[in-house]
Amino acid sequence: MKKKVIMHRIVISIFFISTVRAFFNNAPADSVINQPAEENVNSKATGVQSSTEKEYYNYLTQLNFEQPKQFWLGTGLLLRKNVKTADALNEYKIQEYRTYLDKYFPNAHSDYIQRFMIETYIDWEKWNEVQANLLKFTYLYQESPLRGPVLENGSVKIQEEEYFAANREKLLPIIQGLPETGEIHENYFQYLITLLSFKDNRLTSIVAREAWEFIRLYTDKPQTSTVLFWMAEIDLVSDNPHSALMIYKKLMTLFPSSNEFATALYKTGTIQQDIFSEFETATATFRQFLEQFPEDDRSSDSQYRIAMIADQNFKDWTTAIDEYETLVTQFPTSDNAATALLRVGEIQADKLKQRDVAIATYNRLATEYTDDTANATEALQRAGKLYEKSKAFEEAINHYMKVHEKYPGTEGALESLEKSAKLYEKKLKRNDQAIEVLNIIVAEFPDTKNSKKAEKKIKKLNK
Repeated sequence: MKKKVIMHRIVISIFFISTVRAFFNNAPADSVINQPAEENVNSKATGVQSSTEKEYYNYLTQLNFEQPKQFWLGTGLLLRKNVKTADALNEYKIQEYRTYLDKYFPNAHSDYIQRFMIETYIDWEKWNEVQANLLKFTYLYQESPLRGPVLENGSVKIQEEEYFAANREKLLPIIQGLPETGEIHENYFQYLITLLSFKDNRLTSIVAREAWEFIRLYTDKPQTSTVLFWMAEIDLVSDNPHSALMIYKKLMTLFPSSNEFATALYKTGTIQQDIFSEFETATATFRQFLEQFPEDDRSSDSQYRIAMIADQNFKDWTTAIDEYETLVTQFPTSDNAATALLRVGEIQADKLKQRDVAIATYNRLATEYTDDTANATEALQRAGKLYEKSKAFEEAINHYMKVHEKYPGTEGALESLEKSAKLYEKKLKRNDQAIEVLNIIVAEFPDTKNSKKAEKKIKKLNK
């Protein structure tokens, strides 16, 4: 039974193909459209190619008017199901239109085929594609005789369909206006910029497709580096870091003088470090960045990342200190400079057991970065703690009290005052000085739990 069904389908297929060929060979394009298409004045097709293009266009014209069919699938009244061909037909139409445009864009009948594509997407109710293709027609076919009717019909759909509610106010003026005219690749680039400007997740896959098409068509144009950068960024936020990395590398390889090169190089390093843990490779990338772009705002961060890799990943304390020191010396105003010195002191104290050197580093931080309240406070407190461990309680108190002197009223000052009072009481047995410090807490931090605790302690010490 199955063999009979298969043979029956083969016979039908052969008959269909023969019929279609005969029909298209004999039927002119204008027999199925109300208005015959005029050949695009920009057509470069000549001779055999022109003849092939016209035949292909005639076929696509017939295809555009082809309506979905339905048929019964299966055998028997109960087992059969009615199948409609609408989706499959529309998908086939779009594929054929794209095939034509891949070969002939922007010449010959490209504007007509673009119109067919828009009409198919409207019938299919794929409104994101309708939006993208209307914009494409707006920017790329500004001289087309079809411009008026295509965009007028598109405007009606934009006003009618709920899908366009969020973008309607922005979209309609673009469709109904007249963009600035430039060379075709410049118009295409503006079309991509406009697509991106909607920041609509429903357009993301279309933006990617159109961007890759631009790259294919205009590999040697300066705008291509920008489009490549967009694609890398899209992949990066879409959790496709490997493809993003390779696109950045492609950009740097093909466009070493582009404006996007520096950012691509920096992003390459961050991906290597943060995502793929390729620390040696990332270090080399950041060193290249420093060499090529020493004045770039991201140079200080590149140096900081080199230091952190040596510190956190390689545990190479000596190298880490050298790299942090390079950051502080070459980029003293960097947001990371004070943090780098704080880490240097920590490595010296905890890893290398160089207490005095660490204290000197902390004091340097507190002196050079007095405006950085948080880090300067932390540095003075760490120095004080190191003195405590060495039983140099007077020096510890001096450092704690510096926090109060430099940053009065802060949480760090309150904490340091409490530490000082405790050392006077417990370690130096100087209750009178402990009371003096506790009175400062009561006076400068009234109505706090710390103040009430200090008052109780004062009463106890006065007994």
